[in-house]
Amino acid sequence: MVDYYYTNAIMGERPEVINPNKEFLEQLTPDGFQKMVNAFYEIVVESDIAHYFPDDAEELALIKKRNGSYFIMICGGDERYISKYGGDFDQIKTHEMFSIPNKARIEWLGCWEEVLRPIEDKVEHQHIQSYWNWLETFSKHIVNYENDRETLEDKANTKMGCPFGHDKK
Repeated sequence: MVDYYYTNAIMGERPEVINPNKEFLEQLTPDGFQKMVNAFYEIVVESDIAHYFPDDAEELALIKKRNGSYFIMICGGDERYISKYGGDFDQIKTHEMFSIPNKARIEWLGCWEEVLRPIEDKVEHQHIQSYWNWLETFSKHIVNYENDRETLEDKANTKMGCPFGHDKK
């Protein structure tokens, strides 16, 4: 069973990030991985954080390809991202133009949870868990705005799992 846990991020916190197991990508396959990324973006552009993403379909298609390539590289795939997109991805610098509170990070994670649950019958849970652990930790690096007044613990008193309801099948 995969534990889709959600923890609070603290602005400026930079916890150590451990890359996912390469078996996650191997079992999902690069094509399956890109399909998962595409599905993620279809969900996120309809979410409460849609305003962080472009409305233009062509621009969104480029983001899907670029970020899919980056995530594949992180999961042990080839380094196409570096050759195609001109170097390493600086997560903090890329997102500094946006005000991203922990609440938006949690919504983003919830969208990932929605695309990970359906692959639980295709990929061993330990490998999905390693990807989730990476997402959950990695995403803390982009929190750059403290406007959250309600904590995850406050939300947990009213719901189980994801505070935004993404964990419901």
